[in-house]
Amino acid sequence: DHVRTYLQANFQANPQRAEELQNIGPPLSCPGWAQRVWPNLKTLVCICSGTFATVMPKARSVLGQNVHIRNVGYGCTECPMGRMLNIDDNETFVLETDNVVEFLDTSEALVHDNILQAWELQPGKYYQPVTTTQDGLWRYLIDDIIQVTGFDPRNGSPVFKFYGRNNLAIRFQYAVISEAHLVSVIQAMNTADIVNVQEFTAVVDRRDLPQTVGFFLEIRGDIGPSAKLARQKAFEALVATNEEHQLALDAGKIRLPTIRIVKLGTFAEYRLWRGESMKVGIGQIKVPVVMSNEAQQEWIAERVVMEL
Repeated sequence: DHVRTYLQANFQANPQRAEELQNIGPPLSCPGWAQRVWPNLKTLVCICSGTFATVMPKARSVLGQNVHIRNVGYGCTECPMGRMLNIDDNETFVLETDNVVEFLDTSEALVHDNILQAWELQPGKYYQPVTTTQDGLWRYLIDDIIQVTGFDPRNGSPVFKFYGRNNLAIRFQYAVISEAHLVSVIQAMNTADIVNVQEFTAVVDRRDLPQTVGFFLEIRGDIGPSAKLARQKAFEALVATNEEHQLALDAGKIRLPTIRIVKLGTFAEYRLWRGESMKVGIGQIKVPVVMSNEAQQEWIAERVVMEL
């Protein structure tokens, strides 16, 4: 409030524009809402990979079919590392950076003796980047996993896809469920006839035995007519990533994934709660893909309104 007087002097009322926006209505009130609000909108540039891929259908519904969606490239807090290989492909990157990027094969021991150079990578394999930056980092291990798919014929640089965060995984005795696997499960359920997922987090659900992977979903609108199939769809998506899940189910080592729906606004409330408890801005708070903290699990469980 103490800055309101100074800011308000720089704003002028525009009744005509206010009436236009009121007639258009809020986001999601109509298909292609964004182009009605901003008729000259041509392109949205944003992060499209990893967990952000789950909100692309929602973004498309707001933007309409005529607005292009472009990925910003691949990078992290430590340094930028790649650009889009082709402008219309939001999932495939090519290595391009002013820093030194080396790699460690995720199937080998993560030690300096196993560091590989870009030309030593093999298509189909998974790697963790190791960066040496102009700002002073030396052989700093990035906690991302990428999958190399080939090499750019123009300059021989590795071409790759973002696979997931190394530390965001659910580990069972028989299999590891990675961030990429969890995203694929959400995408399998995120249909008009099941649920329209807005945000999610995953946990190890130990409420009954055997334990399983559990999902907390915040959805848009009501559940669809085929919502009763959600757990089976989720399990089929898991099996598609690793057949060990089916063997574990047959052996009684796991049950079908659980799916709990939380009230609308829960994840926004979570960011506010975590921000206040950590005394940081909510812009610095992310909802974890895998929620392992028991206090956080209890907090979100209190906001469940339905279980499928």
